Amino acid sequence: MGMSCAACVARVEKAVSKVDGVDSCSLNLLTNSMLVDGNATDDAIISAVVSAGYRARSQNAKAEERGDETPSETKGMLKRLISSAVFLIV
Repeated sequence: MGMSCAACVARVEKAVSKVDGVDSCSLNLLTNSMLVDGNATDDAIISAVVSAGYRARSQNAKAEERGDETPSETKGMLKRLISSAVFLIV
């Protein structure tokens, strides 16, 4: 999403809360994730986030994008874990 502070979170929550069909909206700055309750479409919510000046994609799009492959982010985390374990042992 590109958020870096609580003011960013408030701005996005306010924009998404104005979308018809959104009952509640909760953002997590640390995980860059948003949980929306209601019957609004993903496109309407993403459009509201983009109009607030941030990036967004739906969880469904993320799952389709991944497919059966392991995400590169997970591979990087695994490499860091292994290297950390090696240095810990030393």
